[in-house]
Amino acid sequence: MHWSENPAIRKWVERACEKELPVLSGTLGEIDRVLSHEEYSAFALARVVLQDPPLTTKVLKVTNTLFYNPSCKSISTVSRAVMILGFETVRSICTSIAILDALLPGAMRERLLDEIGQAIHAAVIARFLAQHRHDLAPEEIFVAALLERLGPMVFWSLGGEECLELDKAIEGDVRRTDSHDLAVLGFSLASLTEALVQTWRLPVLSEAKDERHSPRRGLLRLGWKVAEESRRGWQSAQLKPLVRDVAWLLSCDEPTALQTLQGLAHDAAEFSLALGSSEVAERIPVQLDDLAVADEDLSSFGETDARAELQVLQEITSNLLERLDVNSIFQMVLEGIHRGVGMDRTALAIVDPRSGEVRAKLALGVHRRQLMDALNFPLKGNASHVLTDLLAKCESRLVDPSALRPGETLDHVLYETFAGKKFLAQAVAVNGRPLGLFVADRHSTGREVDQALWDNFRLLVRQADIALTLAFRHRAVP
Repeated sequence: MHWSENPAIRKWVERACEKELPVLSGTLGEIDRVLSHEEYSAFALARVVLQDPPLTTKVLKVTNTLFYNPSCKSISTVSRAVMILGFETVRSICTSIAILDALLPGAMRERLLDEIGQAIHAAVIARFLAQHRHDLAPEEIFVAALLERLGPMVFWSLGGEECLELDKAIEGDVRRTDSHDLAVLGFSLASLTEALVQTWRLPVLSEAKDERHSPRRGLLRLGWKVAEESRRGWQSAQLKPLVRDVAWLLSCDEPTALQTLQGLAHDAAEFSLALGSSEVAERIPVQLDDLAVADEDLSSFGETDARAELQVLQEITSNLLERLDVNSIFQMVLEGIHRGVGMDRTALAIVDPRSGEVRAKLALGVHRRQLMDALNFPLKGNASHVLTDLLAKCESRLVDPSALRPGETLDHVLYETFAGKKFLAQAVAVNGRPLGLFVADRHSTGREVDQALWDNFRLLVRQADIALTLAFRHRAVP
């Protein structure tokens, strides 16, 4: 029987979707849609992450851990993280963060922490084994292992009378099985996992009746078995055959395999701490005293973030010798303005040298589409206005519609998007030739756009000018 024919499962799915966990389904679903349908670029994924300030902060914190960034070279923008680590790695980090943020405040906290701890532990093991076996997409296995028991995680998070009944049925050292689920709920929590995965259209590995014909799922299940049994102790009798299986996969002896698994438990606990949950890390069999992850303020940004701005400036400077491509420079500066200066909308428009048109290329923030639609105008041929003058003179401006310079005009439909409010604009130029312009405002929140904000904005765009000048020295100007 399909899960949709079971009223009890449908009730839990509806509760998860409509009442309790829309953020989880929304975040994971939107990331999946970006990677499946939109332009496959670092900026496309970065834009989704940047819509959620706490998610952005946590992604950057995790990507700068020793596990993901052994070179310890600071990564200060999400777009740069995607370029360095890859789409699927950042996606797996986002999935981990989304699960913790959405589920941890749940009702049955102890059961929930156990499930999430095992999921992260299993995912780290499965990914390592996949990498060792030269799997083409080990991060897919990481995400699939993380979501393998999404049903139980969501169930314990939502709470209620049925949760209390099932908790009582498996109290003590009894491991929950499908028979416990069926006796109390009338369905298995594995069926709830299947229902949520289908409803939210989440990425998972396809099922296979015979694991010999599905080696990837075999690695996933081995990861989960090790995560479960290691909680009983690394010397438990139930763990020994699993260590033997891992030794066979790694082509090593059993003591080496056991040592490797203990190291992976350390990695999983460190990853949990980087995600912001010491309680989850405590569920993984490792000595927490051995871990060292720096605490960091994970509060939302929105106001000017001097630290983020400085980090972007330092990163652009340190990467100048890498001869970054023009798009990479633009993306880093755009994100630096949006996060560091603290703008609601930030956009980049490029001058098309063939047509003489100025066209929006990239944008971040609330109502970014409106800004992108507006930033399309001819550079020459029609009556000039503030932005055409700015490009012609390669200037920077804090534009106050109520205090224009003599002879200036906002006589163009594009200015309607600013609704009479102040905005920042600055041309990007190489050797006096305008390539485009950055535009930013605080349209959505109505916060003040002042001189200090403009100074920070100019500093970042000026850095783009320097980086682009160096980049164009090594390439022919188009």
